[in-house]
Amino acid sequence: MLTERAFESFKKFIETNIAYAKVEYGGVLHKASIQTKERLKDGRVALSISITPEVSGTTTITKIQLYDISNQLWAEKSESIKLKGVQEGVLYRFSFNFKEE
Repeated sequence: MLTERAFESFKKFIETNIAYAKVEYGGVLHKASIQTKERLKDGRVALSISITPEVSGTTTITKIQLYDISNQLWAEKSESIKLKGVQEGVLYRFSFNFKEE
């Protein structure tokens, strides 16, 4: 069984090793900053990304990726988030929970 120290090590790994995100819209990946890294009350680690595509008209966010400090893809999620122009954006959050079963 994993100890509390092991769970804490996994959480710290995410907080220190995830460096940035990439967001796909218009068929192109765009680099995005991670706005916050936080611990939620239930113990999950959450990473938030503010996404405001600089396009005129509508667009759809189709993929969000996380990259580590070695510029390697670490996590990826397909989406279909429709936005109506540069005035509209989204705050996207990845959350990670660790438990042993």
